[in-house]
Amino acid sequence: MPAFPQLHRPSAAIRNLLPVLLLLFVLACSKHDAAAPGGAAVPPAEVTAVKVVPADIPMVLDYLGQTEGSRVIEVRTRVEGVLQKMNFKEGNLVKAGEVLYRLDPRQFEITLENARADLALEEARLENARRSVRRLKPLVEQNAVSQKDMDDALSAETTAAAVVRGAKAKVSEAEMKLGYTVITAPISGAVGRSLKHEGSLVSPGGEGLLTTVSLLNPLYVNFNISENETIRHNDEEKHKTVRFPAGGNFDVRLKLADDSFVPVTGKLNFANPLYNKETGTMSVRAEVKNPGYILLPGQYVRVHLMGAVRPGAIQVPQRAVMQGQKGKFVIVVDAASKAEVRTVEVGEWSGENWIITSGVKAGETVVVDGAMKLQAGQPVKVVTAPAGAAAPAGR
Repeated sequence: MPAFPQLHRPSAAIRNLLPVLLLLFVLACSKHDAAAPGGAAVPPAEVTAVKVVPADIPMVLDYLGQTEGSRVIEVRTRVEGVLQKMNFKEGNLVKAGEVLYRLDPRQFEITLENARADLALEEARLENARRSVRRLKPLVEQNAVSQKDMDDALSAETTAAAVVRGAKAKVSEAEMKLGYTVITAPISGAVGRSLKHEGSLVSPGGEGLLTTVSLLNPLYVNFNISENETIRHNDEEKHKTVRFPAGGNFDVRLKLADDSFVPVTGKLNFANPLYNKETGTMSVRAEVKNPGYILLPGQYVRVHLMGAVRPGAIQVPQRAVMQGQKGKFVIVVDAASKAEVRTVEVGEWSGENWIITSGVKAGETVVVDGAMKLQAGQPVKVVTAPAGAAAPAGR
């Protein structure tokens, strides 16, 4: 007989572990069988969801803007002189006609007196020439004097009258220059920083700017729209996914730094037809009322253009949209009441909802709460709609 190798029997320690290992194997198999499809049924996960219903949704266009006075008037000196008095506090409100500066008037008063004296002298000469004409007129009729004497007298009267007119013009000029020594506010508004101070020699021309006055009511708000955004809006309007007000007749609302709104609305009144070569943006301006001077020039505000509408738009609560490695997604409950992961593209916010531009269709059910614990294909049970959500979304 062939010799068989002798089999070694397990040791006593190993023989003692075999029952324990067998028990663990049986427990593991029983747990696997419970979770297996053939085991006990797994209850569906409870979630809250909304049914998507399309609706016309107001669209708000948001930009960063800066205010400026609707009229900014430069206050300049028209004559050369020494600044004698500044009668305002920089940055304060002033009224039209209020005195801002006074120049030393003495040299202008002297010039005016000299002009008036010259006028009086020339008026006396004119009166003397007229008396000569009146005296010679009857003598010419009597042939007591020659016609040449009469012509000379008439010529002297005409010359004297012309000289008087020139003297009057010089008086008016001197009065005007004297008046320029009192510099008043051209409009009511906010006066800026003074560029000249008391004792300064001021003169007309490039160095004649003293300060500015800005009209605060109404006020202008300047902001920029990028070329890319303009192209996108034109494309949306072409495909009728956005409806803009006719003629660009937007209502303009302004939001302050504390998120409060100015209690009045305005209108667009200017759009530059050319793009800025450096920034690629279009300059746009709105005009708003400013009662009580809530706004001041140079202030940054959020500009909201109201009036555009997204017809038949799809929206879901913001918390229903999640961020994944491949972008934003939502969980949709399919016809078999199972979870389906759906990649979506989103637009702007609308209140507490997010507008969905693609990925979700009208009539579908989107999970709002409970989506984090779901997996694709997992059975779900929709319970009560979430409080505060747009239920159904878009209603």
